[in-house]
Amino acid sequence: MKISRHYCAVASSILFSAAVPQAWAQTTLQLINEYPATSITAAADLQFAEEVRAQSGGDLKIETLQEKANPYKGGDQIDAISQDKTQMGTLFGGVLGNKDSLFLLSSLPFAAKDFAQARALYECARPALEERVKALDARLLYVTPWPPSGIWSVKPLAAEADVKALKIRTYDATSKSVFERLGAQSVQLPYSALAEKLAADEVNAVLTSGDGGAGRSLWDHLPNFTAVSYSIPLSYTIINNKAWDGLSQEQQSVLASAAKKVSEASWAGVEQRIEANYERMRANKMTLNTTPSPEIMAALKKAGADETKAWMEENKLTDQDAACLLKTGS
Repeated sequence: MKISRHYCAVASSILFSAAVPQAWAQTTLQLINEYPATSITAAADLQFAEEVRAQSGGDLKIETLQEKANPYKGGDQIDAISQDKTQMGTLFGGVLGNKDSLFLLSSLPFAAKDFAQARALYECARPALEERVKALDARLLYVTPWPPSGIWSVKPLAAEADVKALKIRTYDATSKSVFERLGAQSVQLPYSALAEKLAADEVNAVLTSGDGGAGRSLWDHLPNFTAVSYSIPLSYTIINNKAWDGLSQEQQSVLASAAKKVSEASWAGVEQRIEANYERMRANKMTLNTTPSPEIMAALKKAGADETKAWMEENKLTDQDAACLLKTGS
């Protein structure tokens, strides 16, 4: 029997296709963050992406969109995640606090004096925080602590009168109110809006740690840093439920495992970043005041205590949440 060349070609193609696996389908999730890659939260996201890649064998990919690559800013990030315009986000507590003020718990003034207390406060309130994330149609993966917040300013701060003279950027509703109680002009802004305000001289001070590369937009305008250790705020990394539910159980396990590992690494390494940040500030000709005047600290703590009391009354904390604050001495 004579077999045509066409038949042979088709048969060979079928045999080859059967022997070679079909194209491998990779699942990709976007993770947004408005801070630069060298900040502690963005660095944690990069570590998370690498952990997910390694643990999934490349089956699951996290695409990180950070700082200018992130198309969403401030509160728009929450809506983008909830509406599945992007799947995941690492959001500063002050941003989430505009939706639900319980996310401001960690950034209440002087709520924690060190990282051990900050973590204890978070772990105590974690069940309630996870429920609040659910209300955003999302799931909490991990949190990242920031170094303590200080005051970056044009002029040195030596007395309470210097604080009153500030036009200061604050990062949430409570910090805005604290500085207003002291007589300062205060405006709540996300990090992404800072550069424009500084360039226009609309603010002469910023409340932030300025961790990592986040400080690079500050030291050209604000050559003084006063280490008041106002708070140890958190950023929250969340994934929307649609994206989570679309993953296999194995992929969900990978995300949970990677999240736990990254969270532990962040808590373990955050304290070391303080001196690294100070060295970077000095290298950029900044003047550091690591022992603020007792007058400034007393005024800040008094205003902070008054604001915390008002915040607790306004938010009608559950007994559990109130107990979390009391454990840290707030």
